[in-house]
Amino acid sequence: MALKYQCPSCDSGMVVAYLEIGQPAKCKSCGEISIVPEEAITVPSTPPKLVSARSLAGGGGDLGERLRQWIRIDLVKYLGTTVLLIVLSALVVFTVEPSLYEDSVAGHIGKDIDDVTRWDTFWHTIWWSVVTFTTVGYGDVSPNSHIGKFFGMLIMFAGYTWNIILGGVVASLLVMAGLKEVDELDTGKYTNHTVILGWNPMVEEILQRMQTDEEGKPVMVGAAPRIALVNEADREELGRVPQNYDRLDIVHLSGRFTQPIVLEKALVQQAGTVVIVPDTSNLSDPDDLPSENDTLPAVYAIRDITTSTTIVAHTRDAELKGQLLRASCSEVVLADDYTPDLIAGHVLNPGAPQLLDQIIRFANQSHQLVVADMPPLLSDSTHIEVFNYFKESRDSILLGYAKMTSKADLADAMGESGSPFIRDMIKQQMQQAGIQMSGDEQLSIEIGPADDYQVDAQHSCILLARGLNVTALGDEMWEDG
Repeated sequence: MALKYQCPSCDSGMVVAYLEIGQPAKCKSCGEISIVPEEAITVPSTPPKLVSARSLAGGGGDLGERLRQWIRIDLVKYLGTTVLLIVLSALVVFTVEPSLYEDSVAGHIGKDIDDVTRWDTFWHTIWWSVVTFTTVGYGDVSPNSHIGKFFGMLIMFAGYTWNIILGGVVASLLVMAGLKEVDELDTGKYTNHTVILGWNPMVEEILQRMQTDEEGKPVMVGAAPRIALVNEADREELGRVPQNYDRLDIVHLSGRFTQPIVLEKALVQQAGTVVIVPDTSNLSDPDDLPSENDTLPAVYAIRDITTSTTIVAHTRDAELKGQLLRASCSEVVLADDYTPDLIAGHVLNPGAPQLLDQIIRFANQSHQLVVADMPPLLSDSTHIEVFNYFKESRDSILLGYAKMTSKADLADAMGESGSPFIRDMIKQQMQQAGIQMSGDEQLSIEIGPADDYQVDAQHSCILLARGLNVTALGDEMWEDG
């Protein structure tokens, strides 16, 4: 549904979606911002009719449009320039020393000098130009006059320089070949895919989490997660991305992601998840902070197209979070050290980030993370015995153990079990619970060990306890020092 009222500045009719009475709205006619009045009436909200990218491009089916698309390809541009330089060089030597090339071509094609045509001579100068430009230099023909040699030197220097330029261009094209630049996605291929709107260095961290998740699965042809990056970043900046994430199928759509036509090309209506991140792709100074000006408009634009796609927005502004949720954003992630993990979790394991968010909040009265001493009678038991004790006697779930150990390498102390993200987060909770890290000791975490894992009195139990049991378990928690 939407609200309809008259703009107080220009008296034009305004229809605003996903806003409430008392919130600011911008008039499309005059650009003035006004507050949605109480007398605004409720009207049905219908998504705007979207125009396809092919239609905006002038049909896309005529010969002229196809030729323009070919000309836009960098490789075609450089090959065309190379041919042009060769022809121009041939014309120069053909004009300066025609007799030299007439004599030479007569011997090559087995004709008398009088039978050699200007066309024969011109093709011979083309041959000389190609040999010179490619730095092959057969030496079968060379200028004799001073002016011919002068132009010959210029052509040789030009050819040498152009070869260097072409080498760099080809190398650049090969590097960027992995990132597929597309105009619009294949509707048959891209369903339940992930769309990432905006670009900043954190996007690579999100992709790395998704890559790590895929590396733990068997390789299946055509089963790679499909990801569409939508931003205005330079393609060279994104060219290295696919090389680092070979288990992901990544494409890039260039454009302003607040525009409905760009979102249509990304098939947001068929996407499983749309992630919106603070954007640096349209900033003139790369040192500037990522812009969040497009985050809220992007949510509105997506919701005008589809109401079913999950939208996950990342923001550094706590006040913006409420606006995003009112705009029907599915999830909002506030910036912290765990942001890449949380965003990747929303894509890979929907529900897990919400669970973690509830667990780590001390204000949550239904469940809390607590740390309890090992019961004396279980100080020489196995993990499964301790697990059953807390489940049956305390109605709590044993997640793992914490133990103060002598200072050692952190990787060795933490072990390999469980998720690194969960280990780090539980370690932070332990420190907030009052566990001190001395210079000679450090905290090691063991998450979800094997059933026969041996415990002792030095192990403390990390529990997910119900709110009613937190007080009772609190008596067993570690004291400071």
